[in-house]
Amino acid sequence: MSNMPNKNVRIFFDGLMVFFFQDGQGDGRFKECKIGILTMATGHEVKLQITRKTPSMPDVTTVHALPHDQIKHFKDLWLYLSQAGASSPGDSYVTRNKSFDQVFNMARYYDPKPLPVWEAMRPTLHITTGDFWAAILDNNEVCRLVDIEGVMSLYTPVFNANPPAVKKKLQKAIELFTSSHQEVGRMANVFWTDIAVGSDQRLVLAIGDENGPITELFSATAGAGETIEATLTNMPPTGDSAVLHAHQDEQQPDVPASPGDSHTHHADQAAITAKTAMEKEMNRKNYLKRTFHFLHYYDVLKFQPGQKQFVFLQDNPDWIDAGKKRGARPDPPCYIIEDTP
Repeated sequence: MSNMPNKNVRIFFDGLMVFFFQDGQGDGRFKECKIGILTMATGHEVKLQITRKTPSMPDVTTVHALPHDQIKHFKDLWLYLSQAGASSPGDSYVTRNKSFDQVFNMARYYDPKPLPVWEAMRPTLHITTGDFWAAILDNNEVCRLVDIEGVMSLYTPVFNANPPAVKKKLQKAIELFTSSHQEVGRMANVFWTDIAVGSDQRLVLAIGDENGPITELFSATAGAGETIEATLTNMPPTGDSAVLHAHQDEQQPDVPASPGDSHTHHADQAAITAKTAMEKEMNRKNYLKRTFHFLHYYDVLKFQPGQKQFVFLQDNPDWIDAGKKRGARPDPPCYIIEDTP
C-alpha cells in the first residue's frame, strides 16, 4: 500500500457499496465519486472510525456507529473541501487510479451493462476530492461468480439417513456448482482515497440533495504534522461476521400449501395455488438475500429481464470435500463493486 505523499487524510472503505466515478474530465480525473451504500442488508451497520495521528502523541480514535434504520433516512451525503470560514465546496475533482481496475465491475459480465438505481441506495455519498486507489493485500484467493442455483445446491443440507440418496444429491450439487461458475481471478480487497487538506481548508461532511450539500454535519482540519486515518464500513457489527453465519444457520423458509376444499371453485383453487407459489418464491428470494448479501446488488442495479443472478464468492477448495463432513459452506464476502460508465 502506498504512502501519502503530500496528503494528510486517508479514508478506507469496506462492505456493501457501489463506486461510480461521474463526469470524466480526462487523465483519470472525474467531477466526483458517488458511493451508494446498501442499507437494505439485514444485520449490518454503517460505521465511521476516525484516528488522528500526531508525532510524539498517542493516537486519538473516535467511532460513530450508524444502524441502518437510522442512516437510510439520509438520501445524499457530501464529503468535500472548503476554505476556512466558507461553507460551500471549493473547486476540486477526484482521481481514479489505474489500480481501481482490480475492483469487481458488474458491467464486465453483462450485456447490456447494468446502471445504478441511486434511489434504491441510501445514503449516496458524494466525494468531490481525493485520489482513489485499490490493492490486493495478502490475498491469493481466486474469486468466482456462481449462478445462485449452483451455489444453493451446495449450501442446502443434503444429509439424511439414506447414504445412496446423500451421494446422489451431493454429486448433483457438485455438478450444478461446477457447471455454473465463472472464474473472475484475484480481485482488490483494500479500497481507499487519499486527500490533501491544506492549513487553510476544512474537510466537511454535509447532508444535501443530488445537487449539492446543504447542512454541515461536521468538519475536520489536520494540524501541523498531523494525519487523519478513517475507515467507512457497511458490515455486520462484529468483526468475525457472526451475524452472517447466524443467517447461514437458518432453515430455508417454506410456505405450506393451502388445504383443498371440494366446494371451492376451480378458478379460486388456481388463484390460491398461484398466490401460494408466489409467496413461496418471495420467501425464498428474501432468504437468499439474507444468506448471500451480494444479491442485494441486483436490487440497486438495473438489469434486463431474464439476466442471470450470480453470487460473488472467494474461492475455497474445502467447500466440496468439507461438505461431505458437514463442514464449511460457501461464505460470500460483503464485497465492494464498481459500476463506472
